Amino acid sequence: MKSTTAAAFLLGASLFALAAPALAQDSGAAATDATKPAEGLGEIVVTANRVASSAQDTPIALNVYTGTALADQGVNTVRDLSQIDPSVNVTNSTGSAYVAVRGIASTDVTEIGDPSVPITRDGFFTNRSFAISSSFYDVARIEVLKGPQGTLQGRNSTGGLVSIVTVRPELRTGGYASAEAGNYKTFNGEAGVNVLLAPGFAVRASGTVLSHKGYRTSTGPAFDGDDENFKSGRIQALYKGDNGLSAWVSYQHDSRDVNGDAQFRGTLGGPTPDFGKAKVFTSNAPTMTKLTSDRARWELAYSADMGLNFIYSGGYDSANWRNQLDATGGYPANRQFRQQETPKTWNHEFRVSNDKGGKLFFQAGYFYFQEKNVVNSGIYNLDMTGPLFGPGGFLTGVPNADQSNRYGIKFDYNILTRSQALFGQVEYDLTDKLQLSVGGRYTWDKKVRTGNAVLSLPALAFPLCGNGFPAPGTCPPFPLTTPGNGNLSKGEPTWHVGLNYRPAAGSLIYAKYDRGYKSGGFNSNGSAPSVDYGPERLDSFEVGTKNSLMGNTLQLNASAFYFKYKGYQGSQFTAATSSGSGVFNVGNASIFGIEGSAVALVGKATRINFNATYLHTKFGDGITINNGATPPAAINISGNRLPNAPGFTASGGIEQELPVSFGTFTARIDAKYSSAFYYSVFNTADTQSPEYVLANASLKFAPENSFWEVQAYVRNVFDKQVLAYATQNFNAGANTYQFQAPRTFGVRGSVKF
Repeated sequence: MKSTTAAAFLLGASLFALAAPALAQDSGAAATDATKPAEGLGEIVVTANRVASSAQDTPIALNVYTGTALADQGVNTVRDLSQIDPSVNVTNSTGSAYVAVRGIASTDVTEIGDPSVPITRDGFFTNRSFAISSSFYDVARIEVLKGPQGTLQGRNSTGGLVSIVTVRPELRTGGYASAEAGNYKTFNGEAGVNVLLAPGFAVRASGTVLSHKGYRTSTGPAFDGDDENFKSGRIQALYKGDNGLSAWVSYQHDSRDVNGDAQFRGTLGGPTPDFGKAKVFTSNAPTMTKLTSDRARWELAYSADMGLNFIYSGGYDSANWRNQLDATGGYPANRQFRQQETPKTWNHEFRVSNDKGGKLFFQAGYFYFQEKNVVNSGIYNLDMTGPLFGPGGFLTGVPNADQSNRYGIKFDYNILTRSQALFGQVEYDLTDKLQLSVGGRYTWDKKVRTGNAVLSLPALAFPLCGNGFPAPGTCPPFPLTTPGNGNLSKGEPTWHVGLNYRPAAGSLIYAKYDRGYKSGGFNSNGSAPSVDYGPERLDSFEVGTKNSLMGNTLQLNASAFYFKYKGYQGSQFTAATSSGSGVFNVGNASIFGIEGSAVALVGKATRINFNATYLHTKFGDGITINNGATPPAAINISGNRLPNAPGFTASGGIEQELPVSFGTFTARIDAKYSSAFYYSVFNTADTQSPEYVLANASLKFAPENSFWEVQAYVRNVFDKQVLAYATQNFNAGANTYQFQAPRTFGVRGSVKF
């Protein structure tokens, strides 16, 4: 579909939705309370504004998915969200990943980088991109919030927020279990039990296992890639007293041990190879990814006199991530890039609010985030290759040449990241239909790194030194030690102003302006001192509407937005880092977009949903960035499209119930379309993801008045090979590509009691 057609369609949908309040008022079938629409499609309660409210009455553009819907569609990780949500792009990045929403993303997945679209689990922020691969289970819902969330939702959320909300203990006794088997030797299992131990006190235990063999086969020493082996368990306790006091605590352990991402290589600079079905890739070194983590969460809440509510929430994470990549290329050696990070993270937040229902509602609080991380990484030589080391070669019998240091470059860093903030937001009813919303936040960010990078030139680029070649005295000196110390401290305000208009029950029109902010940092590639870069700022203007019509059997939502980037943080090669790569504030950029969604319940047995996004992204004038060629080439990216920003995306589905005498069959077909987009700011053809369509189908059966059900499914029905990552890797002298999952199918059964 052409972008202009898409824009016209969405604009028409927006105008129709903006006219919908009159329809709702005239129909006589709308709910009597805007926050409680009629039965129909039901109501999903979210906490996007940090308090419980109906998704249809929350003045934020968001997509929300219940745990049941996610399970039915096979969404087990944040990565899977990109297969069903038109606003979300998840890009694999050699063992880790990053999220883009509405074209906004942070591609810096180093120990200094912060996500533009953070992920929270029960309100707990984690900085590291490798945590995206952790599965979620026993989920109540996932809220995808779009646009800056810098007032109420913590730090750095310039692009949005993915909020994972798990099921907390319930004051009853029950449980559930599910098991799934499919191709690629897939086995997924999940189970949970909830026990009421005493009045007001309950515990809940749940866990999951995800496993499948690799989707891709290696012709080299690496094992099959794109496999899965994840295990996790969680135990929680909840107390609810009659005196307004409640307490919740949770502990979770995760373990992931996989061969790692399958990386396909092509000629540096293109053209893009024909990968066929992308089943076989070539490797020169073994790969692996291992992640273990322990997580504790807690929350105390107290409802006091005078309608005041106090909430303290906190948590602690301890993770150990190890990753080995094939880093062969550039000179005669098989190499690995060995990475290890061990972040320990604290979150604390204290909030106070009054009860909703009056003319004035306020929230205020203090937020504290701290991460202490240790980095132990480097490029490691496994063995030497090439004709000099082969039969009859000059160095036959000396397979590893200089053994003094297998690491060509070694990073040993200690990093402290700390963020503190004071925040508040007020909603005031100007009339019975018009509400003013004003909020502000002031954030203090601090980043400190100590340690060194040690460069061993014989191991990195001159492997023959020390073996009589070249001539004695001509080898470069080694090792070269470069301090990686950096220290950044910065304070920054963000704010929000909005108007919310409710012309009739079940209808909302909102307009708002938000300032987003993402902290700066400092560069170091191991061969030059750290160089600071500044924060990234985003001004967001948005209008939108949400409407529940015809007895809440039809929901029409739409929004239009304009973002203005200042100080866009982009990676480039520069003499400031000894011609290495670093992140810098390269210039300005703008984003204009329109979104529309519709959900309809036809009769009692047919449910239809459609969701689409049009994006127009553009870098500003006068932006020139060096690439990593030798020597670097200065490329003008003015007017280029932002990476990870397809011009048009759409997703939709139809679900049909088919009652029979002994139960109900439910058939579902859904699909997502994405136009072409780039993974690089240079907009090169060899880093472009072509347009694609992903389709899924399932058939579920539930017996009448039974506690079990069974589902058969096919995902990626047409076995499309869809890119998940593409980059020009100048260090390896090749382009690198990764792919989303191929066609999978299987059967899933579940029970509830």
